[in-house]
Amino acid sequence: MAKKEAETEEPAELPLQAGVVAPRPEPAGGAATLGSLLRKNRMVRLKGTDKTAALQQMVASAARALNLTASEQVDLSAAVLARDAALSTQLGRGWAAPHVRLNVADEMVLIVGRSKSGIDYGRPELGRVHLIFLFISSPKHHDTYLRVLGQLAASFKDSQDPTRIEAAVNADTPIKLRAALGETVRTQRLVVSRRLPEVTRALIRNLLRFAEDIDAEAIILFTDVLRNPGLLASFISPKIVLATRAADVPDTLVERARGVVRLARGEFSEESAVQLALLSAGARGMLGEGSRVVAVCGERGSDTYDTVRIETPRLMISRIFSKAAKESVQPEVFERALQLMLELSEEGREGKPLGTTMLLGDEEVVREMTQQLTINPFRGYPESERNILDPALEETVKEFSLLDGAFVVGRNGVLHSAGTYISPPAEARVDLPSGLGTRHRVAAAITKVTRAIAIVLSQSTGRVTVFRNGKSVMTVSPTRSRVEVPTAGSD
Repeated sequence: MAKKEAETEEPAELPLQAGVVAPRPEPAGGAATLGSLLRKNRMVRLKGTDKTAALQQMVASAARALNLTASEQVDLSAAVLARDAALSTQLGRGWAAPHVRLNVADEMVLIVGRSKSGIDYGRPELGRVHLIFLFISSPKHHDTYLRVLGQLAASFKDSQDPTRIEAAVNADTPIKLRAALGETVRTQRLVVSRRLPEVTRALIRNLLRFAEDIDAEAIILFTDVLRNPGLLASFISPKIVLATRAADVPDTLVERARGVVRLARGEFSEESAVQLALLSAGARGMLGEGSRVVAVCGERGSDTYDTVRIETPRLMISRIFSKAAKESVQPEVFERALQLMLELSEEGREGKPLGTTMLLGDEEVVREMTQQLTINPFRGYPESERNILDPALEETVKEFSLLDGAFVVGRNGVLHSAGTYISPPAEARVDLPSGLGTRHRVAAAITKVTRAIAIVLSQSTGRVTVFRNGKSVMTVSPTRSRVEVPTAGSD
């Protein structure tokens, strides 16, 4: 039996960066480590020698990473300066580690400031500071902070060795910085089942290293591609967000991953599934604000990963789920509306493609710029019976999508009307790419003069476009053949 078992597994020796990609028994619960917190867009080359100016530069970088408002950045700056004024955060010769606890993020954020000339930190006995590690977290991450701080202290325990500080200051990528801090490349044994197709085995063997090479902060991996997702157990780590289309994910995988995104239906094309997973993971704080994400998908139950996408979802997520956008539309309402539009894009209605629009949020202002083309099918029903979040209402919404006009949906998901004519002010002009027709232009225009978000399904192409503030912030194109070739001139 032992020999037979050995023949079913394929070991692979992979050079992996410690602390960022390899599944390990520690730390428990998939917690962050020093290596996993390093991001290229969170490494700052500090100018000048003044401590306050240096900390302000790092706060500005943190504000961009966390998508903070101006007032939130001011609060963060005040907290950082107050913390250092109360007690010096220079912890050793050449380095300092200020830490503030604010409810501004669902993740631990680390900003690394580097200065060749050195910062005057007010402790002449320890010399100037060349490396500043600014930690920002919510109170629930205190244990993570202590563990990572311990890693830093271990890296700099030999105060008589200046080469480590010098190497870290000169490091211009996370990989080089990890090496400078002593997180050297090591060999990790990764077991890949021979029962998987060759392409899938090859992809899994190299995916972690590829994500590390392009400085991707996370991998979104669809487990429903495999008939037996448990075969991925040796591969899953806190760098991975699991995704699934209407299928279960084994608990053994969930425990090791950063999080799980579950799409309600299994019939989405790979393009639509990836976009929905990115959006959902971003809305739930699983992606942070990293510059790149690798998404890996394939046909459900095929055992073959044949689609690898490199996405940069930060701008899209920040536009749709910014603080102002959340005040106008609840994230779960937007996700549900987008999912319905993608289903209509791929399924059509009554065997034919269709086009329609959903206006989400700021309903009181929106209704002043609309009028009914036909009897409002939702009028007179209690709000509890006409909420887009109710699965029982799915077929009703799809049936009324055949009506000319748009849906008007409230911030909390209540459907106010269907078959609604949109009439934005004439001065609300928008600049859209050629080829987009009247439906797209009026939808974009009304988002320019209100706080609403518009989702438009094009009848001619099946493309789903999201508009906010008069601009397109997201586009999803169907990858599978549509039900029928539409007539010319459709929008």
